[in-house]
Amino acid sequence: MLKNIGPLEREVLEILWSKKEATAREICRDLEERGNRKAYSTVRTIMSRLVKKKIVSQRVDKENRVYVYTPLLSKTELEKRIVHHLFRELLQRFEQSTISYLAEELSDNEEEIKKIKQKLIEMKKNV
Repeated sequence: MLKNIGPLEREVLEILWSKKEATAREICRDLEERGNRKAYSTVRTIMSRLVKKKIVSQRVDKENRVYVYTPLLSKTELEKRIVHHLFRELLQRFEQSTISYLAEELSDNEEEIKKIKQKLIEMKKNV
């Protein structure tokens, strides 16, 4: 689901997060204003993918006969899910290497170690 969020999908999501909801045409205009002109069909394809990934919802505006898209996740929620997914995959595929890498990277950074310990304490309290 969240494995692949491409650059264009990310840019479209940035537009949706700022607008709260938009049609494919509005997104096309916003992309063009950002200097990234895309065909309407390309934007529709991106929107369909985001709906399929359950990142964006789609509803029909019957009066104007268009789809209106709304983000289902905030930027922070999406980023957390992506990191969670990637980290879980790393641990499943390369458990020992991932743990060793993190230990080596964090060994010189006391501040980061404190942050992680604090986060673990908070998580333990919420269980």
